[in-house]
Amino acid sequence: MRKSIANNVVLNVNHIKKFRTIKIQIDFLRPLSREETTKRRLLANVLSNSTKHYPTFKALNDREMELYGSEINVYTRNLLNFNDLAFSIEFADPKFLIRDINQVKENLNLLGEIVFQPNLKNQGEFDDTSFDTEKRNLMSNLAAVGDNQDLVSILGLTSLLYQNNPDRQIPIFGDIDQLDKLTNAELYKHYIDVINNDAIVVNVVGDVDEAEFEKIFMNSMFADNIDGSRHDLKIHFDKFDELVESPAKKEKHKHLNQSRLALAYLTKKIDQDVSRLAPQAMNLILGGDDQSQLFLQVREKNSLAYSVSSSYQPINHLVTIQAGLDAKTIEQALDLINKQIDFIKNDKFSDDQIVHAKKVLDTRREISSDSIQHYIMRSIWETVYSKSLLTDDQFKGELNKMDRKHIVAVAQDMSAIAQYRLIGD
Repeated sequence: MRKSIANNVVLNVNHIKKFRTIKIQIDFLRPLSREETTKRRLLANVLSNSTKHYPTFKALNDREMELYGSEINVYTRNLLNFNDLAFSIEFADPKFLIRDINQVKENLNLLGEIVFQPNLKNQGEFDDTSFDTEKRNLMSNLAAVGDNQDLVSILGLTSLLYQNNPDRQIPIFGDIDQLDKLTNAELYKHYIDVINNDAIVVNVVGDVDEAEFEKIFMNSMFADNIDGSRHDLKIHFDKFDELVESPAKKEKHKHLNQSRLALAYLTKKIDQDVSRLAPQAMNLILGGDDQSQLFLQVREKNSLAYSVSSSYQPINHLVTIQAGLDAKTIEQALDLINKQIDFIKNDKFSDDQIVHAKKVLDTRREISSDSIQHYIMRSIWETVYSKSLLTDDQFKGELNKMDRKHIVAVAQDMSAIAQYRLIGD
């Protein structure tokens, strides 16, 4: 069931019986903004710390235990060109419990308390202990980012890719300088803005009666807080035409034992005659698993990298490659990486590699369907950008349709657009 229950507020109830748990997730969405990314990450942490009626982390945790170990999660993430502030609670399906305590209603109420009844010091600020603790923890986490060299290289590459989009320049987990200046009152002001203006997607997955859940939801505190004129979700796609013409490169030196190489390639939008799964299959053959060309040739056979892999982002049509290696072997490794791309462009891969790629894609889809979060995410995408999804029948059709000429076509249309080197001195 999918239903619009208010302006830019959508309720999705996915009645599935195969799970022993039920999950409710509320996503607050608005366009990415460099001025708000850090605020939203700290807000997620503060709201999950305590509430009005459970004013300490222990009290909140004790309430979760009373509900047979309910699990609360609050976080932020990028979703297309939106910042997604997500609140979720997963709990035991009552039919598997000895005592029925109206699990759905009680857990929805607890989730509502986290969203709408925060632990406040006054009408304009959060509780000092909650705010100070979470700000201090996040400051510590952000200070440690520089110790994760894989992450540093990813951020460096991302900065090159989105150099003309300032809202993408701040990573989703925030910026330490912005966080240092952020006050309690400013965070609370942003919280009120979120509650009043963000578009909302509500998802429920599990053995839940659709009509019954809608009735419970519309009689909960959520219904009292979702009216009003909320932001429209206008999708914007980043374009990389300038980088195709003039690829971006950056090199940074640091006292490290191991260097990092991060590369980005743009694939063209595929024709209707080409399988929609061809870019994913190409990526698997290139560097997407431990049977790939990059792993076998760059790492195993020639020992030019400690680690090397590739990934594909279907929304932006980007292929990224990451490698951990010695500074003295970077040029050799880069040359061999390019030879693996040429290997696919020139149609030198085997039929067995195609069969393996298809099997991996099929297996991963089957495995994902055993996760309750898979259905949550699918419902979100169906609401926000349904064109990105394939039904099971469509997936099978695209998988069967794919052949080597589709994979070759994807590789031949790849353009190198960004390169970030983190050199260990």
